[in-house]
Amino acid sequence: MLIFIQLDSKRADTVFAMLRDGGFTKNQSKILAMLEQVSDVGLPELTLYLGMSSSRASESLKALLRTGYIMAMDVKYVMGKGRSRRIYRLKMPIEQILSDSRRRVAVMITYRNNIDP
Repeated sequence: MLIFIQLDSKRADTVFAMLRDGGFTKNQSKILAMLEQVSDVGLPELTLYLGMSSSRASESLKALLRTGYIMAMDVKYVMGKGRSRRIYRLKMPIEQILSDSRRRVAVMITYRNNIDP
């Protein structure tokens, strides 16, 4: 079951650029920018609207789940028989994700250059 999604492209581009500057990969940035505007998105919508393969989307989603920025839920739209559907949503506002990622990048830079924080 695919849903029609309409995104504010200007906002998505701005958030994408900020996420890329924050150290996220291209695909992770695309996913987070989309989830910022649309909650409860499944893998089929991500691959369709973002133009990435399902394997790349799955890899990026797993990485984002490990970092704790998004969460996954299994939802059953029809009671009874049938498979449940896995959907994803942000765990925190995008501003908090951006500030957290900047802190992580700063810690990595100081560690690599042996600079005391």
